[in-house]
Amino acid sequence: MNTTRTRSRGRAVGDALSLAATLGCYWLTIFPLARRELRRWRARAEAIPNPMLRDIARRTLAHEGMNAEGASLFATLAPLRRRRAATRLLVAFQVMYDYLDALTEQPTPDPLSASRQLHGALFVALGGPTPAGGYFAHHPLAADDDGYLAELTASCRRIFVQLPGASVAAPHALRAASRSAEGQSQSHAAAFTTEHELIRWAACETPTGLGLHWWETAAAAESSLVIHALLASAARRSFTATRAARIANAYWPWITGLNALLDDLIDTAEDAAEGTHSYIARYASPARLAGRLGAFAAAASRAIDRLPLRRRHSVILAAMTCYYLAAPQTADAAIEPAARAVSAQIAMDLRPLLVMLRLRRRITESRTCRYSRAG
Repeated sequence: MNTTRTRSRGRAVGDALSLAATLGCYWLTIFPLARRELRRWRARAEAIPNPMLRDIARRTLAHEGMNAEGASLFATLAPLRRRRAATRLLVAFQVMYDYLDALTEQPTPDPLSASRQLHGALFVALGGPTPAGGYFAHHPLAADDDGYLAELTASCRRIFVQLPGASVAAPHALRAASRSAEGQSQSHAAAFTTEHELIRWAACETPTGLGLHWWETAAAAESSLVIHALLASAARRSFTATRAARIANAYWPWITGLNALLDDLIDTAEDAAEGTHSYIARYASPARLAGRLGAFAAAASRAIDRLPLRRRHSVILAAMTCYYLAAPQTADAAIEPAARAVSAQIAMDLRPLLVMLRLRRRITESRTCRYSRAG
């Protein structure tokens, strides 16, 4: 028993030191570069001549900028000499991902085709072919965005293909991109039509033996975290096909599912008020919701334990979780039990991260409010 306690104490100390070292690296070296990259993409978005597309790009950057900041945390997985390249890649990929999400929320005559065509950008960014007819071929905003989306994809592709582990990361990243593209497309199309195709697709994608509901699979498909982990890891010369497969299998579906479901969780009240599609609303009761999110968090923690660089992945998982748990919405009585259940399953002291991210949220929300008034 004493040996077990000593090991637990030793692990807690190791995790605390890893948290301090990873966050120190992030705030001192990665975060300033991520902010600089975001400013660069904001300036490019301002140059889009089409007023509607310009507004979509600008507002996405204003409201979703913290997503790109969070994505850049994965750059801590990259070696020091390639950390700058990894940060630029991760920021550009997330900016592109959020822009695509905003574009596919616009009503179209054929939402599924329009979304699939737009999401072809994900494959191009990872070294795949450009979709015939261009990204906006099925979209009513086919006036084009003056190459903004094309520049985002080209920037990602240029950096990614030069990474030493790109060839072993690419098959898994492209598989995840295919899943994300179809998941996003089916989800957005269901908002304008029916859910039949979304349910059918998600049921086919659901891994056997894991006890997942179809909507949990659909939610997990929409998260880009597995791609982030693969992109950052590809910066290492020692990255192998075996390690790529282990990362892909660890992040999908538990970590990506937890990411997407927590995102839905903090939007519960807003989605209910607006009648927006929500995976969280599928659960029969708050107790069932808390149980499932706790199960996702527990499975995500176990999956992390089996990876090389376990402690860095653990910090990333804890930071992703706290990004949502730091939101003021988690104090709501209807969702607080689910937030508490998730927190209990993350094997790390979350208090420092929660304080940090609550402060960061206040700063970001203040800037967003000023942007909205200015706009």
